[in-house]
Amino acid sequence: MTRDATPLIEVNNLKKWFPIRGGILSRTVGHVKAVNDVSFYVNRGEVLGLVGESGSGKTTVGRTILRLIEPTDGEVLFDGTDVVALSKPELRPFRRRMQIIFQDPFASLNPRMTVGDIIAEPLIIHRLVKTAQERTDRVAELLKLVGLSPDHMRRYPHEFSGGQRQRIGIARALAVDPEFIVADEPVSALDVSIQAQVVNLLQDLKDELGLTLLFIAHDLAVVEYVSDRIAVMYLGKIMEMAPASELYTSPQHPYSEALLSAVPVPDPTIKRERIVLEGDIPSPINPPSGCVFRTRCRYAIPECAETVPELREVSPGHYKACIRDDIF
Repeated sequence: MTRDATPLIEVNNLKKWFPIRGGILSRTVGHVKAVNDVSFYVNRGEVLGLVGESGSGKTTVGRTILRLIEPTDGEVLFDGTDVVALSKPELRPFRRRMQIIFQDPFASLNPRMTVGDIIAEPLIIHRLVKTAQERTDRVAELLKLVGLSPDHMRRYPHEFSGGQRQRIGIARALAVDPEFIVADEPVSALDVSIQAQVVNLLQDLKDELGLTLLFIAHDLAVVEYVSDRIAVMYLGKIMEMAPASELYTSPQHPYSEALLSAVPVPDPTIKRERIVLEGDIPSPINPPSGCVFRTRCRYAIPECAETVPELREVSPGHYKACIRDDIF
């Protein structure tokens, strides 16, 4: 999918550094560089998959875009408007247009509220219904949309399975008719047998409602199935971004190559070299100089420690942050 003239979401040089405080006066003694100069875009009606190891900054990116976390620097253009520059009253109309599906379907639902009240809450906050009957009808419609029965609205979250709870979370996100949804690892807390059902539901809803999604995950197999394009993150930076089919068949960054080598291949006759990354992901408090991936990269050269690679286009729609062009 090519870049639209005006993508729905455009992220430019986004940073989120969390201060580390110490000493008697709680002075700032350092920063956790969770997101460090990230740029990407999401076209209307597209699913952009955001993948990487735990600690790479994926969730922080998603929450910062929605301003659930305030960014340190950079801009987030939503339909041409920089939401970072908006005051809280100015941001309120955009809250309705941007929603999130949380990773843990149990922790994100209030155990003291019925399912009907949970889904109706955003309708009340944004004043989208006028009467109690309208509210009940809309909740019933949303429950049916995600594959649940309207009779479930009188039950509580603990009475449902993990997959059903995630469907409730999806219904709540859809209640305000959003244009853009951040799906923050929506299937990682579910059994494998249930994951496919939830992913299929999101795919159907995306087609039916014309949604735009940022799909955050660490499972490359899930991301390949649901995404139009994929961005690969490592230690607060994007290493590679490309159309899904192209990334899986022709990765251009050593980190993407290593991640893909761990994805099971259905055909037992195909033998894929398993690339094992040495060591652990470095601390975001003190990331490596130059390319942040160089300490675990089997292709690293001395220049990698000196040069911070830019995310550059190597073929139409395919970007990588690596100074070497002689390894793929």
